[in-house]
Amino acid sequence: MKFGAGFDVQEVTTGFESPWVFMGNIPSFVTLDGITQVLEPFGRVVDVKVPSRNNSSSMTVKARFSSTMEALQATAVLNGAQVFNSRISVRLPVNNTKSGNTIFHDTAVRVQWEAPGKAGYCGYPTIEQANKAISVASTPLRGSYVSASVHIGLPAIGMVTVRFRGLPLDTNTKDMEQFAHPEDVMWERPNYTCLDSAVSGIRRILEASGDLVSFEVLPPPYRDGLVRAWGHFSSPFNARAASDRLHGRKPLFTGRSRIFARHVQTLTYSLPHDAYNKIASATCDLRRSVWQSGRCGTVVSVLDRNPTSCVLVKLSGDDLKELGQVKSEFEKILRGETLRHDGKVAWDGFFSQPAGVAYLRGLELQDPAVSIQLDVTRRIVTLFGSSAKREAIRQILLSKIAELRSQRLYRIPLHGLIGVFMSADLMALQRKFGPENVFLDLRDRALIIRGNRDAYQAAQETVHHAQQRHRREPRPNIVDCPVCFNEVTSPITLRCGHSWCRSCLSDYLVAATDNTLFPLTCLGSEARCSEPIPLSTAREILSPNAFQAVISASFSAHVHSRPDEFHYCPTPDCLQIYRTAPQDTVLQCPSCLLRICLNCHVEYHEGFECPDRDGGDKLFKEWVKNHDVKNCPGCKVPIERAEGCNHMTCIRCQTHICWVCLETFPRGEGIYGHMRAMHGGIGLGGGI
Repeated sequence: MKFGAGFDVQEVTTGFESPWVFMGNIPSFVTLDGITQVLEPFGRVVDVKVPSRNNSSSMTVKARFSSTMEALQATAVLNGAQVFNSRISVRLPVNNTKSGNTIFHDTAVRVQWEAPGKAGYCGYPTIEQANKAISVASTPLRGSYVSASVHIGLPAIGMVTVRFRGLPLDTNTKDMEQFAHPEDVMWERPNYTCLDSAVSGIRRILEASGDLVSFEVLPPPYRDGLVRAWGHFSSPFNARAASDRLHGRKPLFTGRSRIFARHVQTLTYSLPHDAYNKIASATCDLRRSVWQSGRCGTVVSVLDRNPTSCVLVKLSGDDLKELGQVKSEFEKILRGETLRHDGKVAWDGFFSQPAGVAYLRGLELQDPAVSIQLDVTRRIVTLFGSSAKREAIRQILLSKIAELRSQRLYRIPLHGLIGVFMSADLMALQRKFGPENVFLDLRDRALIIRGNRDAYQAAQETVHHAQQRHRREPRPNIVDCPVCFNEVTSPITLRCGHSWCRSCLSDYLVAATDNTLFPLTCLGSEARCSEPIPLSTAREILSPNAFQAVISASFSAHVHSRPDEFHYCPTPDCLQIYRTAPQDTVLQCPSCLLRICLNCHVEYHEGFECPDRDGGDKLFKEWVKNHDVKNCPGCKVPIERAEGCNHMTCIRCQTHICWVCLETFPRGEGIYGHMRAMHGGIGLGGGI
C-alpha cells in the first residue's frame, strides 16, 4: 500500500498480485540471456533466478518483472507455450506469507500399481516354525518387500501353510530356504512378467492427457508390493485430467491389477528451528487429527534432516478443498486463533480503548503461556498458545463481552462539535465511568455512553458545558486548540496554520481507527479546514502500533468504498481481496488456495458456464422483503438497519443518510435537525 497525507490510500497491491513468475520445464542448457529474451516482450525484467545446482534435464526459473501487470501478461501468453523446444509452464506464485518461504505445487500425479511378481506357498510342520518364517519375510528379497501370512484352504502343504506374496519373478525353491526351511513349495502364476511394458503403457495414457513434462518411476524396493511413480504436467488441469483418465484402470499390461492415480497438491513451509519449536506440539496434534480423520489422503509431514537448516512442514493431499482446510488449520497455528462465539467473530469496542488493552495485558500476565494479539481495525482478538490455555482465556473474554453487552448504550449527537470528547470535563467523565464506557463515534459525530441513566445524564451535562465554553467570546492573543478549545499545550502547527495540542492530535488520529472517514484533515475553522494531516507528523507523535492501526483502518475504508474494484475471496472467513480483472481470468487465492472465476466471482467451474445467478437474486429479494433493507442513494448498495438512530452512514461511499426519507447530508451536517423537524425525532425514542 502507498499512502499520502491524511492517510489517503494512493496505491494498493493485493495478495493475488505479484511481479514474480515461476517458469517450469525449462531445459537445463538455457542461459540467463535466453530466458530474458523470452520475457522482455512483456515488460522490463528486473531479476532472473536459476537453481545453483541442477542435476536433472529441466529446471524451474523464478523471474521478476517491474510490475504485476507485466507478470500477468507473461503468464497468460507463455503458460503451455512451446519454448526452447519444450512445453513450459509459467505461473504466478501462490504465496502470501510474510517471509515468502511457502511453495505450492499442484501439477503432479502419483501413480501406484502392483509390481510384477508371484506368490509361493510353503509348508511347515508346526505353527512356531511358520511364525518364524513370517518374521523373516520382513527382510527385502532382491529389492522386493515380501508379505507373508498363514494360509487357510487350498493349496494345503504340510501341517501349516504360509503364503508369500510379492516375490520376485525369478524366485526359486532354493531362495525360499531362507524362510525357515519349508518342507515343500508350490507356486502361483505371476500377475504379469514385464515392468517395462507396464511403465510404457502408463506413460502412454498420461501423455494422452496432454503436456506431460516428466515421468519418474521410483526404484525398488517396492513397499507393499507396489510400484510408485510421479508424473509432472505443465498445468494443474492437465494433471487432474490425467489422474481421472488413469485411476481405477485394470489394463492387461499390469496383469489386470488396479492402477491408483491421484492428483497430488503440496504446500511446503520452511520455518526456522526456533519458530517451529514454538508450534511443534500443536503441529503434532494436527498431524494426528488429519491422520485419524482420513481426509482424502491428506498428509501433514515434518522434515528436519539438518539441524543447521530450516524445518520443512509439508501439507499434501488429493483434494484441493481438503488441503485448503488443512492449510487453514495449520496457519491458525502460525497466526493464532481468532476469538469467536457461535461461529462469528467476538468483539466489543471496549478492546479498542486503553482500558480494554490494559485488561488484555493483565490476562497475559496471569498466564504467560498465552499471548493475545489485538487488531482494532478488523475488530479481531487473536489467541496464541496451547489449545487448553487458549480455551480458558477464550471463556474469560466471552464472559467479559457478555457483561459489556448487557449494559445499555446511549448516543448523544454532537451537532458538529467534533472535539468535545477531548475536553477536560469529558476526560474527567471517562475517568469516572471508564474509558471503555465513554467514547466517540467519529463517523456519526456522536458521543457513546454505556451504562445507566445517571451516566447518560452526566454525559449530557458535560457536552452542554463544553458547548457553552465553545460559544464564549474569543480571547485576544490566545491560540485555542480546535479539539479541546483550551489554550494549546505542546503545540503542533500544521501547514494550514492551525495549532493543536500534541495530545489532542494524537487522540484524534487514534480515534480514526474506529471510523471510515479518510483522508484525515485538520479540524480548524469549525472542522471546515481541508488540510490533510501529514504522515510525517502522524509518525512523529504516534507509537508504531498506533500508526499501523490508522494505516489499516484507512485501507479497510478504501476497499469498502470501492465495491466495483475490489472483491473478497468467496471462501467464508477468508480475508483476502482481489481486483477485478479481465473476463475469463482465473485467480488462485494465496490463503485458502481456492481458484476463482473472475466472471461471476465464485469458485472456478472449469468446463462449465457461469452459474445462473437469478436463483440467488430471487432468494435475496425474498429476504429483503422481510427485513428493513434499503439501497444507499449514493452507491446503491443494500443496507440493513437492525436498530438504533435513523442517521445511517454507508460504509461503502460514506454517504450520510436519513433512513426515513433517504435524504442525504454532506458530512452529516444538519441531519439531526432535519430528523427532528421532519420526522419528530432521531429514531431512538425517549428523547435520545
